[in-house]
Amino acid sequence: MNNTIVSTIDDSKALLDVKNVKEVKDATGWYEYEPSYDGVITHINTAGARLFGFTSSDDVIGKKINELYAHPFDHEKTLSMLFRDGQAHGFFTLMKTRHGKLFFIRQSSQVILEGIDRYPIKIKSEFDPIQSMVSV
Repeated sequence: MNNTIVSTIDDSKALLDVKNVKEVKDATGWYEYEPSYDGVITHINTAGARLFGFTSSDDVIGKKINELYAHPFDHEKTLSMLFRDGQAHGFFTLMKTRHGKLFFIRQSSQVILEGIDRYPIKIKSEFDPIQSMVSV
């Protein structure tokens, strides 16, 4: 498992073609995406799209978020946390690029509610890839 993670870090850096993953981040300073409540990605910033191996955010919009999870059931676990608490901060998830390369992210998510009945419409998530938190 450790060899896989180490090679994944190298592969994702090569995929991004940058010296440091932090260079990919937008001016906002983080990666972010918003799926609708049923899991369809409605927004992702350019840095997040590039981290997953796409050339632009338009290539990711419309995809199901569980396509980016290494284990699609992890999305269901995230939703369970959000149903229960309305938000979840700093949890770790194994993700994959469109080419199948695996990497971990630290994610914080919250449910966005709307209307008088406060029904959920989407989920806002911010995340950092683990390799950007490790000094090499």
